[in-house]
Amino acid sequence: MKYLLFNMRLFPALLFSFLLVCFYSCKDEEILQIVVGPEPPKSENTIDDINSNLKALQRMVVAQEKGLDVRSCVALTASSYNVELSDGNSFIVHTEITPLDKGESPVYAPKLGVKKEGDIYYWTIDDDWLNIKDAKVAVTPELSSIPVVGMDEDGYWTVKCNDDVKTLKRRAEAGTVKSIFNQVDIKGKTVTFRFSDGSLPIAFTIDDKDNPDEPVMGDLRRPISPDKPAWIFHIDTWNHADPQRIIDMIPADIRPYVIFNISLSVLHDDDTGKWGLVEYGYEVAKSWLRTCAENNVWAMVQPSSGGFSHFPDFATYGQMEGSLYEEFYRDYPNFLGFNYCEQFWGFDDPFSVSYPQRLKHWTNLMKLNAKYGGYLTISFCGPHWGASLTPVAMFKRDAEFAAVCREHPENLIVCEKYTSTYGFFDIESACLGAWLSGYAGQYGMRFDECGWNAIYWNGDEKFPVAAGAIPAIEHIMFTGQTIFDGPETIPEQVCKEVNAVSAGDGYTRRNWEFYPQLYNINMDIYRKILDGTIRIMNRQEVIDRTKYVIVNDITPNNTASDPGYLAPKTLYDGLYKLDEDGTNYEQRLYFKKTGRYPTLPVVYGLVDDIANSFRYKINASQYNGTYGDVKLKQSIFNRDFPEEYTGNLYVGRHENAWVAYNAYAEIRNAAIPFKYNTCEKMELAFAKYSVSAIKEYSDKVTFYLTNYNEKGIKQTDVIKIYGSTNKPKMTYTDRATPASCSISEDWTNGVYTMTVIHNGAVDITVNCAGNAIGRETQYTKATISVPANPNIYHGARQYEAENFEYKNISRIITKKPYSDTEGILPDYTAMGFLNFGSNGNAAVRDEVSVTDTGNYSLRIRYCAAATVNTVDLYVNGVKVTTLEFAQTGVGNWETTSAGVSLNAGKNKVELIANGSSASCDLYLDNIVIE
Repeated sequence: MKYLLFNMRLFPALLFSFLLVCFYSCKDEEILQIVVGPEPPKSENTIDDINSNLKALQRMVVAQEKGLDVRSCVALTASSYNVELSDGNSFIVHTEITPLDKGESPVYAPKLGVKKEGDIYYWTIDDDWLNIKDAKVAVTPELSSIPVVGMDEDGYWTVKCNDDVKTLKRRAEAGTVKSIFNQVDIKGKTVTFRFSDGSLPIAFTIDDKDNPDEPVMGDLRRPISPDKPAWIFHIDTWNHADPQRIIDMIPADIRPYVIFNISLSVLHDDDTGKWGLVEYGYEVAKSWLRTCAENNVWAMVQPSSGGFSHFPDFATYGQMEGSLYEEFYRDYPNFLGFNYCEQFWGFDDPFSVSYPQRLKHWTNLMKLNAKYGGYLTISFCGPHWGASLTPVAMFKRDAEFAAVCREHPENLIVCEKYTSTYGFFDIESACLGAWLSGYAGQYGMRFDECGWNAIYWNGDEKFPVAAGAIPAIEHIMFTGQTIFDGPETIPEQVCKEVNAVSAGDGYTRRNWEFYPQLYNINMDIYRKILDGTIRIMNRQEVIDRTKYVIVNDITPNNTASDPGYLAPKTLYDGLYKLDEDGTNYEQRLYFKKTGRYPTLPVVYGLVDDIANSFRYKINASQYNGTYGDVKLKQSIFNRDFPEEYTGNLYVGRHENAWVAYNAYAEIRNAAIPFKYNTCEKMELAFAKYSVSAIKEYSDKVTFYLTNYNEKGIKQTDVIKIYGSTNKPKMTYTDRATPASCSISEDWTNGVYTMTVIHNGAVDITVNCAGNAIGRETQYTKATISVPANPNIYHGARQYEAENFEYKNISRIITKKPYSDTEGILPDYTAMGFLNFGSNGNAAVRDEVSVTDTGNYSLRIRYCAAATVNTVDLYVNGVKVTTLEFAQTGVGNWETTSAGVSLNAGKNKVELIANGSSASCDLYLDNIVIE
């Protein structure tokens, strides 16, 4: 074989000698400036793509020799494909290679391939045989036989194979590099991999037995409505979560309403784009989605935060077909769609897309959602500095996206997100408007502690957890929010991994726990939705209560704080903005001054008859003419929203339901004449961040009162009722954990006083009646019904080794986000793997489940430097076989399988070392049962 090699070892010495000569034989002004050459181009991603293709090519050749089929071939991007073989091994094929240093002209890179001679495939380089020690290199299953392309410190290409390194006399340049693959064709039951040089393609039969169920198509898989609300609850990669543990931790009464959100962190390296925490987003999503399907719970995947995404943005609908987007819908009956959060940052980055590209992608995704009955969920934050990324903007900027949303609003969920520290009212108006106007089918909240502003409101530098209950209760009761997404941040407000605990029988397991505020605030509020105390209004009710809508008819001018995408600057002044809050778009707080006025929606347009039933439609272009004067605007609104209470608490009402809260540090008060109860009035004196949902009836008043802080500090709230003909009878239920509430009563001069001392939620019922007549009697009762479960999933079950119970193993390895991870190996699934070690007393176990009693294939993904045959497989306490883990090389994952008999329901699987020490460490990645 002919290719030039350049020995670089002598070059530094020669250069140094030359510089010495120049230095000692020249005057200063005569010293030569020697340029060795340009800096080597940035190449890490390019080299990764090339080597991924070489590994894929090796897998293909070995698979052909073994007679394997392809289980699935899924488009991960427009030019990359995840291929899973029938033995469970997988690889990625790239038909395009990342350019070297963003170059645009074709440049040289080593062209490696394979060529068959007789019955054996050999590696080639630049159309000639690859020779190591004067011998051709055969394609074998061993990892070390796969050529590895690299680059030395001077930018010269290298090729390593069988521990031999060749340095080519070709220096890397910025530019484009051709992939060895130029096309992946999927036709019927055949997938064909075609090569750029015209070599004979490699074809496989597709055996997709992994999907025994017909895909669910058409109507919404899991309808969401005021009587079937949804809590999008995160299984979060920042926790290195075990999805099974998180599912099990959700209380049984709440779980039917939960849609589990498989949340993929987009932490990445700014220079290379490499993912910092979730290295293999597709593998995490697929594995955890399988766990959710096995548990018969609803799930969606969050691939994106801001402009960054683990999954590609497709420009055409045709690219959706056969992609991972369709795969998840097709193969998993519990799958409900994709969640794109905080879509206000990170666009136009070298490793992200532009916002117009994202809108085009969402257009295609909406079409796919409509086909399979799923959802696109988008959360927004950061209004005026990101005006062109608001809900109004996304409809204005892409007519095709607006059209598909008009046609299929039921497939779009829009959420206000609290990550930014300003502009809360504008985002609330725009998200509410997307729903009320008919472009989105549902509206919700994704609360985030990050929105707590560092203005030290009330002296609270750190987010006070009690403050998160206030917007949740107010928005759910008054703006029709059927979706609660979060809260965030997950590792600080929801769930954290804690010290491992005993699992019995000498085993240990990893452990997670929920924060107490999740139980005492979020779960408790949700239970009040389920029992009907906090009723969610439907769309028509919200429009009728709101009366006003702002239609943004202003042509965008593509400037910062573009008025063509935002609410009028003074919309909230004189209405519900706190006097101490910022002016114009700079609202720094999400608290409201009063509930007298409803939240005002801002819309792009009005789609249907319900949307057009607003009493007052105000064009933004005409707003200043009538409403620019704050006092005049206030007088107009006062006509339509008469005063219903006095005092300085926030108080709002719909029918017989009130919400009252105190956003200030000092005690605040309100006097509220009854509308339904026959007593005269109630007076409230609330401590900082106390909030209550109050329901009036003719002969009683109920209070759901909450104010929880994790430090255990109790607050005192006082409730007075005037005008009862007899002393009221009061009962209460302490809802807090731990129980903390005490209530003292006083009945003096016809005034009934309750002093409530508590940390957390309490239900109070006061049976009372007076002599008033002419009270209102009509109100709407909540009707909550349990959503249907997904169809039963019969596909592959996947169990990640990093979540196994264990004893006497070496260690569990999961990716660290901000530092190098000792012992990490490439190409694992989910969040890590397990080093079983070589101890003769090591063991791991997990619980698996199947729908039917029968015989199954149990497949273990592993790697080992040498063959290991010292581990026995047990199922339900009975030894099945001694497994052979054939030598693979460390980091070269392979599979070994065994037939097992499983019972319908739960089964215990154990891998137990049989007393003999292994010759090397055994690494376990996952177990798949099908």
